[in-house]
Amino acid sequence: MAKILISIDHKWRDLPGYVYAGLLLEQRGHQVQFVRNGLHPWVIPNLRPDVVVLVHLFEASQPQLAKDLQDQGVKVVLMPTEGIPTLEQFRSFAVGKECDLSGVDLHFVWNEPAAEILSQNKTIDKKKIVVTGVPRFDFYRAPLSKLLLKKEELVTRLEMNPAFPLITFATNFTHAGFVRNKDFFLRDAERLGYKKILENIAGTATEVPNKDFMSRQICLEAFERLLDNFEKVNFILKLHPSEDQQHYREFLQTRLSSEARQRVRIITQTYIWDILNATDLELKRSCTTGIESWMLGKPTVEMKLNPDEWYFSPEHASGSDIAESYDGLKSIVHYYLSGGQIRKELQKARDAFLNKWCYATDGQSTLRMVEGIEALLRSDQKRPGKIAQSTKSKLTHLGLAVGDHWLHDIKVYGLKNWMIGRYIDQLGREDKFFHHRDIRLWRERLKTVIHPSKSTPYQIIPSSVDDKCQATAM
Repeated sequence: MAKILISIDHKWRDLPGYVYAGLLLEQRGHQVQFVRNGLHPWVIPNLRPDVVVLVHLFEASQPQLAKDLQDQGVKVVLMPTEGIPTLEQFRSFAVGKECDLSGVDLHFVWNEPAAEILSQNKTIDKKKIVVTGVPRFDFYRAPLSKLLLKKEELVTRLEMNPAFPLITFATNFTHAGFVRNKDFFLRDAERLGYKKILENIAGTATEVPNKDFMSRQICLEAFERLLDNFEKVNFILKLHPSEDQQHYREFLQTRLSSEARQRVRIITQTYIWDILNATDLELKRSCTTGIESWMLGKPTVEMKLNPDEWYFSPEHASGSDIAESYDGLKSIVHYYLSGGQIRKELQKARDAFLNKWCYATDGQSTLRMVEGIEALLRSDQKRPGKIAQSTKSKLTHLGLAVGDHWLHDIKVYGLKNWMIGRYIDQLGREDKFFHHRDIRLWRERLKTVIHPSKSTPYQIIPSSVDDKCQATAM
């Protein structure tokens, strides 16, 4: 039996798949614990795991941490949470071509192009690079697809007219909110090492928030017009967790009529696969959610409405109808709502994209990751030695274990927000960090497909007021 520590970067994106991986590892006799990404240095000395699964080594201190762990007998595994970079200029950076990976024992990647890029990194042996596919996409295939909400369940929960078709706009204007805080944006880009890439794309890094802001404005104006032109249609704004939510709330309140607001919901906490499974047509902007819609066989529209759009990938748009004007968007929406089918050339492009960038969409990516970890453990059965730990490390670990991250929550969200359970950070973004209750909930849900006879009945993820009736509350 090995002790395995898995770092979770983003609750809404990564947690379910990694809890699933944890359950599969536990089935094989291993002990698994989870840690918030960034807090792992405080947990590792106390837990003394055999294996640590990390997200990346972009930050300056992380390559040395990996080497120190390796020297102490801890096996270091990387499982990236991004593997299909939208912009070609980001691909080498996102894959880790320039990172010091000499402290890594096993590096998973989503696809062959990523493996090819990573093989050019001289600090890691090619034999340590393993292609798995996209673990979180396993939820679109059996057995995990059994957990997806049916359309009637979601519409009832959101208190929307069940007779209307549903259009979802999955927003991803993650840089737009930084027009008011460009200093933070620049510091973050510098810290993670992609500032120069932004400068190559936009001339100056500070221009990126401006461009994102303009694209968001143009797309929301088009969204408003769709509401006016399609009166018997429900609409969802599925916000990217890293966006400024208040901007969208103000948009609904100040720009839409009371009638239109009855047909719109802002979604922040319901999982994307539940939304897409209920969606009839997705609007997107070179977003990974479009790939997920393709896996479900749903039509998608690429929102290339800004003539100066900086965030656009021909490959990411290849399986979608592309709207470059409002009239074009309106025509595409009318076509699909009237029963139009996805054209053969679009389906061919989708198949090619999925084969190239997702490796195998067979629902087995998480299993391949688990088998890779087990193979690593079999190849080297040495146990870790004593790991140096400070008094601060011991106290921090105790606080995380006993208080369910309350100290970290206060630091990230502020004391006032923490006291009322409002997990919105100082930049207006939805919480990304899990709590112990989230782990417990996903363990129970996933057991319904792993051990059907021993599990509790299916239950819906609790939603916030935003998810239930954001528009009608205004």
